[in-house]
Formats: sequence, C-alpha cells, structure tokens
Amino acid sequence: MQPVSEKPNILLVMADQMTAIALSIYGNRVCKTPNIDRLAGQGSVFDNAYCNYPLCAPSRFALMTGRLPSRIGAFDNASEFPAAVPTLAHYLRDAGYYTCISGKMHFVGPDQHHGYEDRLTTEIYPADFSWVPPKTYDELEAEELKAKGEVPFGVSSVETIADAGPLARSQQIDYDDEVARRATQHIYDWRRYGDGRPLFMTVSFTQPHDPYVTTRDYWDLYTDEAIDPPRTPAIPLEEMDPHSRSLYFHYSLDKFEVTDAIYRRARRGYYGMISYVDRKLGELRQTLEDAGIADNTVIIFTSDHGDMIGERGLWFKKNLFDPAIRVPLVLYDPRRQGLKRVAAPVSLIDILPTLVDLASGSLDALVTDHEGDSLLPLLSEDRPDRTVYAEHLDGGTNAPRVMLRRGPHKLVASEAYPMQLYDLAADPGETRNLADETEWRETVEALKAGVRKTWNLAALKQDVMRSQRVRQFVNRAMQKGKLRDWEHYPDPIREHTKFVRTGERFPEVERRSYLPYGD
Repeated sequence: MQPVSEKPNILLVMADQMTAIALSIYGNRVCKTPNIDRLAGQGSVFDNAYCNYPLCAPSRFALMTGRLPSRIGAFDNASEFPAAVPTLAHYLRDAGYYTCISGKMHFVGPDQHHGYEDRLTTEIYPADFSWVPPKTYDELEAEELKAKGEVPFGVSSVETIADAGPLARSQQIDYDDEVARRATQHIYDWRRYGDGRPLFMTVSFTQPHDPYVTTRDYWDLYTDEAIDPPRTPAIPLEEMDPHSRSLYFHYSLDKFEVTDAIYRRARRGYYGMISYVDRKLGELRQTLEDAGIADNTVIIFTSDHGDMIGERGLWFKKNLFDPAIRVPLVLYDPRRQGLKRVAAPVSLIDILPTLVDLASGSLDALVTDHEGDSLLPLLSEDRPDRTVYAEHLDGGTNAPRVMLRRGPHKLVASEAYPMQLYDLAADPGETRNLADETEWRETVEALKAGVRKTWNLAALKQDVMRSQRVRQFVNRAMQKGKLRDWEHYPDPIREHTKFVRTGERFPEVERRSYLPYGD
C-alpha cells in the first residue's frame, strides 16, 4: 500500500445539466441532496458560479483549459478540442499527479485523453463531427425549422419532457452506474498498487441531463404534489424576448403542450436524477474514507451548465438566463478553513488555475493565456464585484450571444437580438430588462465596454460559420469509403485487483490485495 502523499489528492466530481436553483444549498426546499449539503457544510459554497457556455462540450473545454470557448474554437458540440491546448490534467500531471477520469467529458477529436493517463469509461456522445450544426447563422431560420418539424442531431426536444417517469433502466442510468463503479474500484486499486504519486481523479456523471427519467427508488423520493412551481412563471410566447421565442421553436416546444401535470413529472424526474448523483457523491466520499485518504483529498463539486426546468416556460439550455448558466460549485479542502459562502461571481474557467494553485502553491506553472483566476484567494477575501463571462454561439440563435456579469449587474449582448440588462440583486428572476431605461445608461455603457474589450462579435460570427462549414465538409467526406472513428474504449483492465494467475501463491496474492479501512 502506497504512503499518503504530502500533496493533496484532488477529486473533481461533475454533474451534467444541474442548475444551481435545484439544490437546497441555493435555497431549493424540495430536492433531497444530503451528501451535497454535507459537503457544502464542510467546505465553501460559491453563490454565483457560472458556466462559460450553456452547452456540454464547449463548457467542458472551457473548464479543462481555463479559457473562454471562443478562444479555443469550441463553438458547438462538434468542435474539435485541439491536442496542443494544455488542460488541467496536463498541468497536474506535470506537477507530479497521477491523472485519470471516469465518465463523460465530451471530447471531440482523435485525442480522447487530453492529459489524463487513464480513461476508465467510454464517452456517451460521439467524438466525431456528426453533431456539427446543419445550418450556419446565415442559413438558420427558426420558422423554417418549425415548418419542417426538424430537430437536428444532438438537440433535445419536447419528447424528453413528455417521457418523464420511473424506468428500471436507461442509457444514462447504465452509464452512470458504470462511471461510479469504475471510479470506486480505481481509487482502491490506486491506493494499493499506485506508484506513490498523488491522485487527481475526475468523476463525471451524465445525469441529471434530460430525458427526465430515473429508477423507482429515486422517483419515489418525491410526489407530483410536492414539486415546487417555477420561480419565474411561464411567459406567453408573444411576450417572450426574441431569442427565447426562437429557442422555443428550436426545442419544438410548439409541438406539445407542457401542462402543469407534465411540468411536475419532468421536474420530479430531474430531482430524482439529482438525488442519484448525490448518493454517488456520498459513495465516493465513503470510498475515500475506507481507503484512508479522506483527510488529504480536496473535493470540488460542480456541473457543466444548468437547465431551465420549466422556468419562464423554457427547458434545457442554450440561453443566458441564470437557470441555464448558474451551476453549483463547492470546494472542500480538509486541510484549510475559509469562507463558507462566497458572493463573488466566478465561473468554470477558474477551476484550472485553482487546481494549479492547489497542486503547486502558485500560478507560475501556467504557460498559456487564461481568462480564469484561482478561487483560493476568495476563501479569505470575498470580491462581490468580480466579473465573469459566458458565451452562446450555437443552437437556437442567429448570431453569437455573450454575457458579462459584474457584481449584481448582468448584460447580454448580440448583433441579432436586443440588449438585455438585469439587476440580479433586485430582480433574481430576470423579469425586467433595464437596457433601455435612462437611469441605467451609465451601467449599460460600462458593461458594453467590457463586452467590446472581450469580444469582436462580427468577427466571431464569421469564425463560427467558417469553422462549421469546414467541419460539415470533413464529416461528409469521412462518411464515404472506409469508416474510422475516434471513440475511446478502455483497455481490458489486466491489472484490475491483481487476481491469482498461473505460478502465483494464492495467499500471497490475496494478502497483496488487502486494503485496511482508513479508521
């Protein structure tokens, strides 16, 4: 059994599409999450944590690199993640860590490791260009999609709301069970047979991503009657802002009436999936305890983006309202004390510099530009006026949309849609757009200056279209003739638990596998 390293082990646990507003640590009184609550009680909760893109792959690439998605060409769910871009796994590996991942990261391209030495599972979504959006901005018309009733590959639609209910199994349940099983076993194996390096493990679940289905035991934690109504009620279609209207048709919400009963069942299934992830977090923590490394393991819990879950009458993601982009973020370091609640706006691009800071004690190791900063200083001194950024470049939008939040003020800008400004301190439901009100002109101008400094929206639009056309062509060409895929499948685990083999003494092999309880 290897000795415990002086450097902390690090466990990054991710959910998929888990909005902050669904959790009790952010004020929800329905969803049951005892293990997340316990972690939050022991660590630091970031009250205003955001993803940098409300879509799986671009958001994850941002987290992995500490960069805004547009800086690395992460325009949509079929954008290649370049192998030459350093990731948090590269940095921790260089700092002396053993790096591994169990679960989803939605890597696109031939490099399916990006600094992780071992991938314990395959991906749940395609690694090629098959999900390149079929229409670029200059071709996209929501009314045309509405008339044809088309939903592009990789796009959720109203069926996944209507399907809400208990199931014995689903693809997501199968996947996440495997993610948890392999992660747990790998912690034990690393503890017994590792080479002495500290552990950096990412465990990434696909739940509570739609469809909103879960097993009976999690479904029965809730009742339809107990489900909370939306914080911001449904807005009639004719009163929606222009982007919300286009997104309404993008997700085919015009094809099916989401009644109050269906809303409650969908949210019930969503909460059930969150309770599933919560239980797996508890099992992972118990594994750390049993392996004797809990006192030297930093845990970060977060999600790649949120879900509207019926707020404003909208579902899923691909917009810049808070339910879609505000994510849970909890940091627990058993070795240090810090603020229990952090008001400063932060985002997923802050994760990489935070991990580098944890692993090395400084950010001197960073060799590339990065938009994020370490979160560790915020544990001793809050910065409520900090600025964060988010982008929405694909799906249900006719041009790039960007968000800048500074303190309580949030600006959403685009060349294709009216500007939006919200004062989240007074209006957390984002129901009053202040962008055209005279008394807010100074705030608008200050935030617009921040937008102009960060993005060239006209050039970004052209970059996105150029990239999508090229990838549409490459994908079309690659479907002809001999097919090659980029999918990763874990190798047969020949070293797994070291079973007795030819020529080995049974008691010796058995005793080598002993791992006493941590207590």
